Amino acid sequence: MNTKGAYRAVVFLLFISSFLCQCGGNGSGVPPQQNHTPVKIHGLDFSPYIDGQDPNLGSYVDQDQLMARMKIVAPYTRWIRAFGCTNGLEKSGAIAHSLGLKAALGAWISADLEANEREIENLVTAAKAGEGDMLIVGSEVLLRGDLAESDVIEYIERVRQEAPGLPVGYADVYGVMLSHPKILEASDVVLVNYYPYWEGIRIDLALAAIHAWHTQVTAAAGSKEVIVSETGWPSDGNTVGSAVPSSQNAAFFFLNFVSWARANDVDYFYFEALDETWKSDYEGPQGAHWGVWDKDGILKPGMEAVFNGETIRPTIDVR
Repeated sequence: MNTKGAYRAVVFLLFISSFLCQCGGNGSGVPPQQNHTPVKIHGLDFSPYIDGQDPNLGSYVDQDQLMARMKIVAPYTRWIRAFGCTNGLEKSGAIAHSLGLKAALGAWISADLEANEREIENLVTAAKAGEGDMLIVGSEVLLRGDLAESDVIEYIERVRQEAPGLPVGYADVYGVMLSHPKILEASDVVLVNYYPYWEGIRIDLALAAIHAWHTQVTAAAGSKEVIVSETGWPSDGNTVGSAVPSSQNAAFFFLNFVSWARANDVDYFYFEALDETWKSDYEGPQGAHWGVWDKDGILKPGMEAVFNGETIRPTIDVR
């Protein structure tokens, strides 16, 4: 069977699985959660915000909410990655460890230098308290143009010096990482984001693009480990070029990517754990639909295949 045929077959099977889940079982129209121990993925990009909250407006997340949101996904992953260390997020590592998870703690770095200082101080404090297993200093700062490369490197080196003993890195899209070799050199581990959806790539060609990008980044990184820090596919929203968001495509991409990562021994943080409504104000309607779980913590149709341990032959051969 050719690649296109294999993709259509898998999508059909996922659609049938989704239909049966919605029409059978509990009769509620909601896919039932698993009754057995799930096969854990490597990691999830985790953000705990609920309706009415927006981190760009300073929303505070208390520990009860942080715990409740993280408990939803804890049985399904070995790691969580947090994106900030202020407004309650500084407790992410402690709560992750209490749930038996490893934590990649992040400082949100922007053009606001005073806010950056609070983020860095809290990140270092959490690291010294033993609440983190990896430290990520900034996410897509260079892509946004918030700071210069030298500023980012200075933050990375500061965190490494003040919180020794943990791997320190910076996360950005593959093109930025390839064009900033000094960032690769400054990082203990290379964290790279791949978004074929945003580049308008058709779903059956998406993994082939990731495979090619990852090959380039791995070569540029030399002996350093390359971790996929973000990748995903929205379950609803606008079509971008040839990239169509849908429940079926989101489930297929998740299964296809995880199958590839397992086959190639690639560590990753999948974007993202839970849908977050606030993101639609900044990314368009698709911004609210990147989660493996919906905003209410219900596993989306078709996503259970990965946690059942299913794999497919990754669609990287598109001849």
